[in-house]
Amino acid sequence: MGGSMIGSPSEIAEMLEFAAKNDIHPWIEERDLSEANSVVVDMVEGKARYRYVLVNEKHVEELKA
Repeated sequence: MGGSMIGSPSEIAEMLEFAAKNDIHPWIEERDLSEANSVVVDMVEGKARYRYVLVNEKHVEELKA
């Protein structure tokens, strides 16, 4: 038998709707994809303060255009 602590699809939808209505955002630190190796080292050393998000700078520039 297995299960998930994430919740059912309807519970996830409810949570996302709640977050959107209440302007709730995750605490993240964006790091360039080229820094992936140092990000892993920082995580192992306990330096991550928030959730790391690797960003491909090429796509970020495309979204800004």
